[in-house]
Order: sequence, then structure tokens, then C-alpha cells
Amino acid sequence: MKTKKIGINGIKIRGENRKRLKSLIQCLERKGYIIYFSDKLLQTFKNENYKSYTSENLSNFLFIISLGGDGTLLNTVSQIGKYETKILGINIGKLGFLSYDVYTFFEKMLDDIDEKKFTLEERSLVTIDVKEKKIEKNFALNEISVVKKDSSSMIRIHCYINEKFLCTYWSDGLIISTPTGSTGYSLSCGGPILTPDTKNLIITPISPHNLGLRSLIISDDSKIKLKVESEGNNYLVSLDSRSKTLKKDQDLLISKSKFNANLIHPDNFDFFETLRKKLNWGYDLRN
Repeated sequence: MKTKKIGINGIKIRGENRKRLKSLIQCLERKGYIIYFSDKLLQTFKNENYKSYTSENLSNFLFIISLGGDGTLLNTVSQIGKYETKILGINIGKLGFLSYDVYTFFEKMLDDIDEKKFTLEERSLVTIDVKEKKIEKNFALNEISVVKKDSSSMIRIHCYINEKFLCTYWSDGLIISTPTGSTGYSLSCGGPILTPDTKNLIITPISPHNLGLRSLIISDDSKIKLKVESEGNNYLVSLDSRSKTLKKDQDLLISKSKFNANLIHPDNFDFFETLRKKLNWGYDLRN
């Protein structure tokens, strides 16, 4: 019988969620899974004999459970990176666009995974390269954003697509979003929502000085180059929830990643249902 190794990533869990986690672990162990935990989650079980995983383990896992909200799932993707290990998101956070409230049918979900009765969805990532500086984990599932730092003044971002000049954004920053990230930061800045299978990237300015500037949807095989000017010497580049400080006059090269994030969904997964429920589309909230 093949060894069934999996990982569970999450933050330190307390209260009722700790009881739920114990229930999930018991269910997994009954079905013969060998479980490894992220270092942070392992702190929940200080006096118990569980093991943590390392980045080298990830390629050997059948899948990894992301236990938390969307932020935890983004962190899980950053750990997995090029290994493309499958991810099952279990939501104990707030919004949960990328994860599920599967506590009530977790055992059935495991049976479906064993019998391959699930939907595996490839989600594209976006990558940034900086010639003058190596960035560890230089990819993001949601978005890469360039934002001002150390100054209340706007920054100037000169944007090129496939070596052709688009425009200069006088703004607080700029977001390069994937279809997955279209329901995140980009949406809050006025960007459009794309279905996950759309092969596009979205360029969305953050509080632009010129109100005529709007989001632009481009093909995800495009190569984006950004040149940033700032009143201060530094600005921030954020990759999902991870931020790096860069100096001005450095070229940023942004493109679709060569690897994907693989998300496990129930067989009846429906993105449009997720939109309706999470964003309250079509609901009369006055009553």
C-alpha cells in the first residue's frame, strides 16, 4: 500500500477551532494518512508527538491542507512554489474565496480525493525579477503591487508592455493582478473581476492623479517592465502579503510564472456561486 503523506499549514489555533482540528486529524489518521505540520501550526501541539515539514518534504506530499483563510492559502502557495503540490483549502478565516467550510463533509471529501472524484484547478501565478537584486520567493498568486514608501508624495511608474511604452502612472502605486487576484486588492481599487480560467493579467493603478486612468486587461503572455521614480529613495514591492523594499531606478520585470498553484475543489465547484455568496450578489441586504 502506498504511503499517504500530507501536510497541514496554518497559524496557531485556539478554542473551538482547536477541537475541530483534532477531529480532522483523527479522520485523516483513520484513513491512513501520515501528517506533517507547518512550524507555526505545530505550536498548537507542544506536548504531542507530531512532526513538522520542510520545503524538501513538499514535493512528496499527496496534497497539503491550508487551514485558515485566504491569507493562509496565499502563504501555503508561497511555501509550495515550483513543486506544484495540490492544495485543499479549509476555511476558518473570514472571507474564504479560495477555501471551503468543509468541516461538515471532510470525511466525504477525503473519500472523493482517494477516488479522484474532485476538480483540480490550475491557478496562474505572476513573477517579478529585478536585475540588481535577487528576490526570494519572487512569485504571487493574487498580485504584485508597487507602492510608495517614506513619502506622502505620489510615485511615478513608467509602464512598458512587450517593450512598448504604455504610459506613466502618477499614483500611490500600481497592481499587477492575476485572475485569482481580481477579487482582491485590484477589485478594491476599481479593477474588474475575471474568471479563474481567463488567460490575462490586470494592471490597476492605486489612487491615480489622472482620473482617466483605468484598469487594463492584457494577455498573460505579455512581458511588463516598470521603471519607478520616487521622491524618497525607496518604494515597496508586495507579493501577496510579502513585502520588499527596493531602491528607485531599478527595472522591474513582471510576467506569468512558469508554474501554477493547483487547488482541489469539490466536484460541484462553481465559481459563480462563490461570487454570489461571498460578495452578496443579487441579495437584498436592506431586509
